[in-house]
Amino acid sequence: MPRQSPYPELAALQERISELPHLKQNIVMTYAILGGLEHSVERTAADLAERMGVPAPHFSRARRELTDDGWLEYTHREGQVKFFRLGEAATGREVVVPLRSRPTG
Repeated sequence: MPRQSPYPELAALQERISELPHLKQNIVMTYAILGGLEHSVERTAADLAERMGVPAPHFSRARRELTDDGWLEYTHREGQVKFFRLGEAATGREVVVPLRSRPTG
């Protein structure tokens, strides 16, 4: 009998992203680990790129492509810094009301 993962959501995500290039797989998994299936990751692109050991421009370009393809979703910005979370393609969940900005107050 195959051993079941203690993290079935991450196992399912790994299966969904298996056809993506390795850099994009690593970016999606980084967002999954840091933000889970629902939360925004409030770290800069430069910080995430450094943690992954890739040049910031490569990270930013791959993240933009992942956003365009629905793997990541823009959530909000603080100043010039944009923040993202997993998108519909990554979570397998349909978002009824997309999150576009953080409420103030």
